Amino acid sequence: MKPFMKKLFGFSIGPVGGAFISFITIPVTTHFVSPAEYGKASMFILFQTLIGTFLYLGVDQAYTREYHEADNKADLFRNALLIPLGLAAAVCAVIVLDSHFVSRVLFGEGRYVLASALFGIMIVFMVLERFILLSIRMKERAFEYSFFNLLIKAVLLVATLVFVLFIRRDFLAVLYSTVVGQILGDLYLIIRYRRYFLVKHFRPDKRLAARLLKFGLPLAVAASVTSLLNSFGRLSLRAWSSYEEIGIYAATLKIAALLSIVQTSFTNFWVPTAYRWFNEKRRMVYFKLVSEGVLLVMSWLFFTILTCKRLVVLLLSPGYADAAYLIGFLCLQPVLYTVSETTTLGIVFSKKSYLNIWVSFISIAPCLLLSVLLIPHFGAVGAAVSTGVSYVFFFWGRSFFSEKNWEGFPLRKHFWVTAVMFLAALANAFPLKGIELLNIALFLAVSGIQMPAIKNIWNMFRAKQLNLEKS
Repeated sequence: MKPFMKKLFGFSIGPVGGAFISFITIPVTTHFVSPAEYGKASMFILFQTLIGTFLYLGVDQAYTREYHEADNKADLFRNALLIPLGLAAAVCAVIVLDSHFVSRVLFGEGRYVLASALFGIMIVFMVLERFILLSIRMKERAFEYSFFNLLIKAVLLVATLVFVLFIRRDFLAVLYSTVVGQILGDLYLIIRYRRYFLVKHFRPDKRLAARLLKFGLPLAVAASVTSLLNSFGRLSLRAWSSYEEIGIYAATLKIAALLSIVQTSFTNFWVPTAYRWFNEKRRMVYFKLVSEGVLLVMSWLFFTILTCKRLVVLLLSPGYADAAYLIGFLCLQPVLYTVSETTTLGIVFSKKSYLNIWVSFISIAPCLLLSVLLIPHFGAVGAAVSTGVSYVFFFWGRSFFSEKNWEGFPLRKHFWVTAVMFLAALANAFPLKGIELLNIALFLAVSGIQMPAIKNIWNMFRAKQLNLEKS
């Protein structure tokens, strides 16, 4: 258990430090940039994410799947990088050659040519960064992985401060600081790990590439649909609402992303650990214990943020006041995604990656329907409801298909806790009197449902204390 916790702690340093940096970056940005301008900047980041998901073709996930089975990990890295990097270079060339069109798509006007060109260049750096960090992560170098994540975040913060304080205070300030900060951070990463790119004795392996694509393409389809799911709120607001509503929604997402501290820390640590446990044929009780522990932590963090939702407005600025009504539903995204990482293992271990496509479609169907019905009338609140509901279906879909392909463990407790959190998110979407008391009551209900897990964790802690006293 000690090595387990040490690695988890190591992988947590980066996200926790990154969250602290975000706590500084978010209010700096939202206090100087209006919701409408912030909405324009968020469209740049949104399309970067959407295109990035497509470019990887699932090869990044296939790389992690093959890593422990590969004898020559350097060749695996180069073969895995080759396809996404080539595709990124081609997309970059197309964007640079027709930057006026890209500018109209991103910002509604064709005059932001430089911003569009930087968008294309950033895509190439994004692919290189992804595979370098994946390699460090799969080697389980937790502290090294966290350091470079922190470095990139810190460079982004410095770039943001320079632009909004000394250069300009519109959406281009957010955009340029993001691009400059990201590229500078990635350049250091590329120079530091330049040995990964030595090609003197490298020969592309067509069989390996085919195997990576065979495993990765279904995941790419699923990831693209999931990315669309994450983005559909902002895309719908772009179609049926205003940049101001997009800005409020995007800023609230940044606050909800603080829960991604746990999501990122846990996922970075859990993916290689789960593969290793499966290969070692660990007993199911270990997987169950981790899942119940994650559910407990994420549900408690969810209610902590709901209780402090008024601080969200203070953190952002008065112009983003409606964020208080969005936060509950948007927090369901990182909460349920993190918990689902412990309940989707049957899909991963069975290598039936195509099932993720079905999970994605199960998730996006209610999102599409609710977006059409709610966003024209309720704006950002409607988008938040659509996102929250879709992630309930996402969690259920992952868990359902996993159970069909793996012995697994009972999930009744997980579904009850999810139902209570959804009820809390719904209640907090309205200006109800006595909402604080209701939040406390629902928190106690969630804790009561998970009392066996609380007792197990307490007993483990007591046993560890007794062992320390005896030694």
